[in-house]
Amino acid sequence: MGVAAIWLGIAEVIGFAVVAVGLMIPRLSRLAGPFDAAFCATIFLASWSSVVSLYAAITWWDIIVHFVTAGSSAAVLFLLLARAEITPGSALGKALPGRSIVVMTFAFGVTVAVLWEIFEWAGNAFISKEIHVGYIDTLLDIAVGGAGAIVAGLLLARWKDPASAIQSLAEQ
Repeated sequence: MGVAAIWLGIAEVIGFAVVAVGLMIPRLSRLAGPFDAAFCATIFLASWSSVVSLYAAITWWDIIVHFVTAGSSAAVLFLLLARAEITPGSALGKALPGRSIVVMTFAFGVTVAVLWEIFEWAGNAFISKEIHVGYIDTLLDIAVGGAGAIVAGLLLARWKDPASAIQSLAEQ
């Protein structure tokens, strides 16, 4: 870890530590393989994109990463909460209407996007000025994250069936 901090920098080491924890969440929760893989791939991609300077090299890359990462995070969060029978309608085998899945996934995605932006701000304020933040960037990232969450919610709703497939997807 010390060598990585010297070679890469403290911001990258902290980022990879957060990613390492994030990679364990779907695995420890025994989330279905496709959801586990999609979530892990997106957060891994987001982290490495910073290390190899893709955000600086490709101006629109940040938008794509926020879209995909917030969407996959929202879907995983929805599935984990359904599995824990926290989301409304997930208990007793009741299937949520598709529109409810979309709305809840959107809410989770916007929440994830806002938290992401808070961490970016904190990184800029306390770790490295190289972490780009700004008013327009922050609003765009939140909006794009919300759009990604809507797409994720639509995909989750499309995959559901009348027998509460969301819970069975979460438990595979």
